[in-house]
Amino acid sequence: MTDALTINTKYLLTALMHSGVRHFVVSPGSRNTPIALLLAQLAESEKIALFVDVDERSAAFFALGIAKVTLKPVVVLGTSGTAITEFTSAVAEASVSHIPLIVLSADRPQELQNNGAPQTISQTHLFSHFVKQDLELTLQDNHPDVPEYIAYEVQKLIYQAQIAPRGPIHINLPLRKPLMPDMNDDTPLRVKQLTWTMAPNIVPQNTLEALQNKKILLLCGPNESEDYSELLRSFSEKYHIPVIADVLSRVRYTHTITGIDQFIKADILNDDALPDIVIRFGATPIAGQLLGWLKKHEVTTWYVGEDAGNDHSRHASHIVPIAVANFLEQLTQIQNNSTVQSEFYTVWQTMNQKYQNQLMHNVGELSLIDAIDHFTHDAQPIFVSNSMPIRDMDNFFLGRHTHNIYANRGANGIDGVVSSAMGMAATSQEQRSLLLIGDIALFHDMNGLMMGKQYQLPLDIIVTNNNGGSIFSFLPQAQQQEYFDTLFGTPLGLDLSRIAMLYDLTYEKISTTQGLGDILRQSVVGTRIIEYSSNRQDNYEQHQDFTQMLREHFNE
Repeated sequence: MTDALTINTKYLLTALMHSGVRHFVVSPGSRNTPIALLLAQLAESEKIALFVDVDERSAAFFALGIAKVTLKPVVVLGTSGTAITEFTSAVAEASVSHIPLIVLSADRPQELQNNGAPQTISQTHLFSHFVKQDLELTLQDNHPDVPEYIAYEVQKLIYQAQIAPRGPIHINLPLRKPLMPDMNDDTPLRVKQLTWTMAPNIVPQNTLEALQNKKILLLCGPNESEDYSELLRSFSEKYHIPVIADVLSRVRYTHTITGIDQFIKADILNDDALPDIVIRFGATPIAGQLLGWLKKHEVTTWYVGEDAGNDHSRHASHIVPIAVANFLEQLTQIQNNSTVQSEFYTVWQTMNQKYQNQLMHNVGELSLIDAIDHFTHDAQPIFVSNSMPIRDMDNFFLGRHTHNIYANRGANGIDGVVSSAMGMAATSQEQRSLLLIGDIALFHDMNGLMMGKQYQLPLDIIVTNNNGGSIFSFLPQAQQQEYFDTLFGTPLGLDLSRIAMLYDLTYEKISTTQGLGDILRQSVVGTRIIEYSSNRQDNYEQHQDFTQMLREHFNE
């Protein structure tokens, strides 16, 4: 007779697979032995992709990176005790950025709770502030209804993780010894696969009519939920609607508006650029001044999609919580004044072209962004760290190619960036992926480099090494020079060549952006660190000079 642990665990894993889970990341431990072993058996039959990461924080961000690229739920499995708490940062990021990260945690059984047993903490509802739902399952109950119950509840839970607003879920699994499953069990599984039918999203006709004969501007923020890029591009070009595209929106290309934050800083937007209505998609844009500009000018703003309502500017007046693709398809019903809209489109495209011409004069870290745009190719995955790299990418990356660009832009932390990029690279092994990161963020997640070594992941890590936290040079505390470097600049003096050596990674150093092109054209196996050294003060001055040149260029 098959033991309950084996059959119930198999029902759990089958239910996950029925729900679309194909990637599993395991941080090994004694208590999660049965799940890990049965996952290894599934991976051997090539039914799933299995990755092992001994660092729990890295593992969770690695899984997050996979989920960002695939738009599918991904499982991360941990063992009991403080090990599971290391998932917290990634779960928080998944919550804010709407990523279906599925956390499985092995736990001590009830009789070992709250009485001093080793490696035991209270894990029930551990992530309750961040997950959409959580569930505790007993895998060692031999009641005949339990396997069916497990399969049904797990599929319901994974469905909840994938409907708007998407987000993480947590399944806690208390386990008693003995923990070994029956690896030779071949009992047929009768797991009923649930099918969910989604109701269509219909925009009321009177809502659409409010858009007629208006100057419309589309604002696309970070998007990690649905792919509407082709639909939006054709809609924009057909109806002459300008698009401000965040670098993480999945819709940036040369005709979308780049550098809106610079436009506002340089004060070059006149009344001709003011829309009647802004239709906003996606999460909070990276351009920090944009929402304030819309609010200042009292521009009517519609917020569409699963992020609708998450508006910290409290300015959006129309909330439309339906799929963006459905909304765009229904927008074709409006009858707009083509002359007014075309003239408005021309205003924005003229400004956009002048801005792009100005980018040719960039130097330093600013020119590095243009080099990445120039020397990468269509569909190449790029991950960008928070802090300065993502802001520079948003301002200076034109999108000459159809790139897939990712970042942990939900909670905006710099922890887990390397691991997330490794997860991205793990899903795209037929081509090289790229990570742009600063030296401080690299230091925060050096353990993530181990996955590059273990799996020979094809990732180029471009490190802008300005020996500290460059973004603080742009903030008021930079005026307190006596304490600035100690508290905010925080120079670490990292030797990146030694870091690469520690993890058996290829190392290159460049002093010019042209040198980047030469290196990226080289054939290499596995992960490579490419160091670009710069100076924080020079970088600050180059940014200020660009804004001033832009202001002068537009006032000529």
